Amino acid sequence: MPHASGDPSLSGEDPIERIERLHGEALTHVKHYQPDEAAALLAQAARLVQTLPPALAGTPRAQEAMTRIVLAQSWTAFEQAGWSAAEQVLAVATGQAADMHREDLVALCHMQGATMLGRHGDLPGALARMRSAEAGLDLLPVQQQALLLLNRGTLGCELMELDQARQDLDRAGRLAEGTDPALEFMARHNEGWVEYLRGDLPTALRLMNQADAMTVDVSRGVSNLDRARALLEAGLLTEAAEVLTLALDIAAQDGSGQTLGEIELALARTSLLLGDLDASARWAAQARRRFHSRESGPWRRRAQLVELEADGARRAEPRRTLRLARALAGSARAHGERHVSSEAHLIAADTALQVGDTTEAGAAYRQARDLVHSASLPIRLHARLVGARLAAATSPARSSRILAEAADDLAGAQQGASSLDLRTALAVHASRLALLDFELGFASGSVASLFSRTERWRAVSDRVPLVRPPSDDEAAGLLARLRRITEALRTASEPEDDERAGAEAAALERRLRALDWARSGGDLPPTLPLRPLGYADTLRRVRSRGAVLATYLPYRGDLYAVVLGPGRGRVHRLGTVAEIEHLVARVRADVEAAALPTLGPVRATIDASLRADLARLDRLLLRWPTERGPDVTPPPPERLVVVPNNTITAVPWGMLPSRLGLATTVARSATSWASAPDALVVRPRVAALAGPDLREAPREVRAIGAMYPDATVLEPAQCTTAALRQVASTHDLVHIAAHGRHHYQSPMFSSLRMSDGPAFGYEVPQALIAASHVVLSACEVGRATIRPGDETLGLTALLLSLGVRTVVAAVSKVPDDVAASTMVAYHAALSQGTDAAVALAQAAADGPIIARAFTVFGAPWRAAPELST
Repeated sequence: MPHASGDPSLSGEDPIERIERLHGEALTHVKHYQPDEAAALLAQAARLVQTLPPALAGTPRAQEAMTRIVLAQSWTAFEQAGWSAAEQVLAVATGQAADMHREDLVALCHMQGATMLGRHGDLPGALARMRSAEAGLDLLPVQQQALLLLNRGTLGCELMELDQARQDLDRAGRLAEGTDPALEFMARHNEGWVEYLRGDLPTALRLMNQADAMTVDVSRGVSNLDRARALLEAGLLTEAAEVLTLALDIAAQDGSGQTLGEIELALARTSLLLGDLDASARWAAQARRRFHSRESGPWRRRAQLVELEADGARRAEPRRTLRLARALAGSARAHGERHVSSEAHLIAADTALQVGDTTEAGAAYRQARDLVHSASLPIRLHARLVGARLAAATSPARSSRILAEAADDLAGAQQGASSLDLRTALAVHASRLALLDFELGFASGSVASLFSRTERWRAVSDRVPLVRPPSDDEAAGLLARLRRITEALRTASEPEDDERAGAEAAALERRLRALDWARSGGDLPPTLPLRPLGYADTLRRVRSRGAVLATYLPYRGDLYAVVLGPGRGRVHRLGTVAEIEHLVARVRADVEAAALPTLGPVRATIDASLRADLARLDRLLLRWPTERGPDVTPPPPERLVVVPNNTITAVPWGMLPSRLGLATTVARSATSWASAPDALVVRPRVAALAGPDLREAPREVRAIGAMYPDATVLEPAQCTTAALRQVASTHDLVHIAAHGRHHYQSPMFSSLRMSDGPAFGYEVPQALIAASHVVLSACEVGRATIRPGDETLGLTALLLSLGVRTVVAAVSKVPDDVAASTMVAYHAALSQGTDAAVALAQAAADGPIIARAFTVFGAPWRAAPELST
């Protein structure tokens, strides 16, 4: 009989062996999410079964082969056409297995049906089939048992039976270990998904990363989708978008319609959080249409949910959005999809408030308020936002309590991670809550209310002590490699070497960030976040220190300052955000140019432009009118504390004309500055380190060392990363004269160059820092990247988060000779007991304007004068 394959090389092959081989090849494509290739091989195998002679066709082996082929065809039908097509094929396979009295094959059919129903969105139906499969589980080979447990654990995730799911997945992983790497990969990855559903994002990312590191040939479309969802929940929006783009390419190549739809839906959520509402609506509509064509009602309703949320945020047709949200809530409830129904009610309540229908909003919110207990931080915060908006009109006190609970909820979520990178990213989910709080503060007409509401959202991560992670050998090895490559990049002479090293450095940074995000908040019991300091307490501390404090916030396109000082607190409108942002950008560009060592004839032009823009910025930000009239401004305060927002984070405050010679401190929040005790440091232990390739640095650190008894002075050859960690853990005051770099995209890779390469911000948490004052006589490391929620991230912010009380650093490049002379003058005053902010103002006053790029960050610091020399 001729061979159906037409391959003469197979003329001696047993027909059933040939069928089984084709089935096995098809399953390989199934594992790689390649339905078209699998379907072609299965069709070929099925045709061969039809050509078998009756004597072979009736054997148990041939019948089993055919049943397994049809079972696999149900999966390809599901991927290509949806559940209705798959269900018909699956019924055939189940009937064949039952006719053969093969409980193991029946179990496989039920498990396959449960998996497809779960992805189709029919979780109750999937659960019923899962239970039907239990009877034949132990009859299966070990590899198939692992597959069944994997599928059951995956479905358990969907049903939120997380403890049982984790047990099933762990058992599946152990069964697959050493026998089926692909199954082990999926089991380990899904264990991470369980932790994602619990809300433990660091553990979720750690387990997913460990699975992703496995060298196994599997399609990464679904696993990348899951990882992106975890990144999205963590507020790492750009990173989530990058991973989703990769997943979309893989899914498009694999031809998996279901996965494509889920990725499009995740992209819609990402765009929504990024503020691109049109893109969010487009992605959600595309996913909805795809799920509709696949007859996947549950997933279609999830996509419509995001589409409506984007429409609600766009405020284009709120009454239409309200009507559709109500209809979606009812449809989801009718199908047993309680969570989708609750979210639709939440959108309805949000939209009803837009059109002023508080009765409708209240009724819808009562159907959704259980979402404040969701495992998802964004959903909890959205529920609290709507609750606060609803209460604002009738019970401002209740609205304020809800907003305070939301801020505490955010702080609690941040407490679950030791990564400052991850903690600050989470604040993106609270931006709408902060805006509502500001709005209520302005509406109240009370300076105290506005200040307290502003402070509630200022640097929330500061309210939770940063946990020092344990040492990590993998991270240490990656950092050592990154250090070597960064040094090679600095000295690279060939463009191709530079490009290759740059790509490797970027890859190492991605791996290190992933490891950092995966560090949990430790095993310490959770504690309540520190309460932000109120208006009255802050005002008392401001007055007792003889200071004026200005905290800045945007509102409806304008920038405002809430100013606390000797008189009563006042609120000042300063100008439009756009105007001030433009001016800050001009100042920053001129400052960078002014720091260049050789400018020639253009220096005068640049200096004139810089001074004019600084004067204008000074008038906008600091020249507040008094009660005597808008044209009457008081003299500048002797001590000024500024709490900037992201609009003005790059302002070189010491360069503003009114601050010449006057103490200025930049604080991350009013609470962090005002709550710091007024303690003197008695006989501080001092270390001064000189990094390489700075001509004046050795002279600078020797001069500083001579001002303090028993100071440790390290010359460039001694100034290694290990030496830096050592002195930071044993000295009170650490001065570092070294090249510095702020990394805008990944601020935790901001660095100081030591003799053996850069010391990165990522290394700081493990240094067990004891220093209360760190001076960074280095270019630009006083800069910061500001994330949503005015969360600051950079080397200075990291040091302050670890308990360093005061940091002096430059917000721009500073010439070597200017830095050295300014810092020697600074320590001359500091060593005599002068407060840090006063000492810096005095030291920079008589130098070139670029010397005033050095800034005091944090809180007051002073040494006991009678014990210093």
